[in-house]
Amino acid sequence: MTTTTNSAPKQHLTLFVTFHIKPHHIEDWKAAHRPVWAACAAEPECIYFDVFQNPTKPGEFRLVEVWNASRKWFETEQLTKDYYSTLWEKSKPTWESEVEIEYWERLGEGMSYKEDFLAGGIEG
Repeated sequence: MTTTTNSAPKQHLTLFVTFHIKPHHIEDWKAAHRPVWAACAAEPECIYFDVFQNPTKPGEFRLVEVWNASRKWFETEQLTKDYYSTLWEKSKPTWESEVEIEYWERLGEGMSYKEDFLAGGIEG
C-alpha cells in the first residue's frame, strides 16, 4: 500500500564546518574536540553528527551536523552551551586558518542511504 501526503518535508539545519589544522597539531585538535563532538551528538536536537578527514590534505577536517532546529536556535542556544567555553582556546592554536561554517537547509527530497552507511565505515 502506498501512502501519499501533501505535507511539506520537515526542514533541518545542516552545518558544514571546515577546519584547516597544522599537521603537527592534528592529535591536539582531535583531543580538544572529541568531548564536544560527543556532547553535541547527545543533544536531543542533533539528529546527525559526523567527522570527515580529507585524504589528500590530512589537516583538513569537515564536521557535518544536522539539527532539528533553526539557525537562530543553533546560534543562540547551542553555541552558548558550557562545553564550548574552553574549546576555542584549546582548538584555535592548532588552526592554519579560520574555521569555515556553512549553514544549509535540507530539501527533503532525493535523500537515500543504505543501512551499511549507518553501521560505521570501512571494514577490512
